Amino acid sequence: MTISRICIVGPGAIGGMMAVKMIKAGFDVSALVRPARVEAMGAAGITLHDGDDILHATPKVASTADALGLQDLVILTVKETALKDVAPSIGPLLDVNTPVVQIMNGIPWWFFEAFDGPLQGTQLDSVDRDGCVSRHFDVNRYIGGVINCGVSWRDDGALSHDHSNQLYLGRPDNNRDGTEDIASVFRSAGYNTDIAESIHQQVMSKLLANISFNPVSALTMATIDRLLDDELVSDTLIGLMNEGRAVTKALGLDPGPDPAARPKGGAKLKASKTSMLQDMERGKPIEIDSILASVIEVAGLLDVPVPLARTVYGLLRVRQQTALAVRA
Repeated sequence: MTISRICIVGPGAIGGMMAVKMIKAGFDVSALVRPARVEAMGAAGITLHDGDDILHATPKVASTADALGLQDLVILTVKETALKDVAPSIGPLLDVNTPVVQIMNGIPWWFFEAFDGPLQGTQLDSVDRDGCVSRHFDVNRYIGGVINCGVSWRDDGALSHDHSNQLYLGRPDNNRDGTEDIASVFRSAGYNTDIAESIHQQVMSKLLANISFNPVSALTMATIDRLLDDELVSDTLIGLMNEGRAVTKALGLDPGPDPAARPKGGAKLKASKTSMLQDMERGKPIEIDSILASVIEVAGLLDVPVPLARTVYGLLRVRQQTALAVRA
């Protein structure tokens, strides 16, 4: 498979960094964005502060897939909140063999499509009600991407790569066909990229951090270091992780070690902002459905109690409604 033309759909912080790094690696990169972003991104491009380097690149930008045409690779970096709106519109980007990589947080719509375990074939209402996403995609061209990469927006509109660049790729059925070609694209752009033995395991392993740090940071509007420094909040984080571990174990996957026994992250990681906190600060909808509602739904199907996740979900749902109403 030869990959030259790459379209990044919805380049926020994660996707914006990918666009810059892939252009610098020599790929023909375009970006599908909201109409309001076309003029600004087309004129100013994207600036990335990456360690001691300041990188700048300007992808071809459009608000319609027709304007960009067929691609060799499509990378979805939109949040779960926008995926159901984006899914019907990307058809003109896809040739018969174009793979689609979804960089996601939380449990994705395809998780149980080919899952070797309980709930195989289950469609989750929390992320795919009435097939609002799945009916627009051929799961055979789909590849999940689980990323650990801290990228944040600076006050001047540039991006800052704060920590990490680990990426796991895997098909919903864990078939490795074609995945090495796609992994090589990300590796050439500087990402530490592995093909997951089980993409489902990687999804759930990352979810343990997502289900705890993301929602609590959005509720408190605090960075990770402040959450960890408060004993009661730290206990809440551990409780949420343990509920996630119980769901993971019930799915037949490795729940990992007791979070209370894990070493604390480094100073750069601790002082960083979660993606959910960044969205809350920018007045954008947050990913509570894929990160919290999906876990609560799966837990209910498996008869696993998750009272803390339910409480935090309810609080955060009202918090978001209130924040969006104030900005309206």
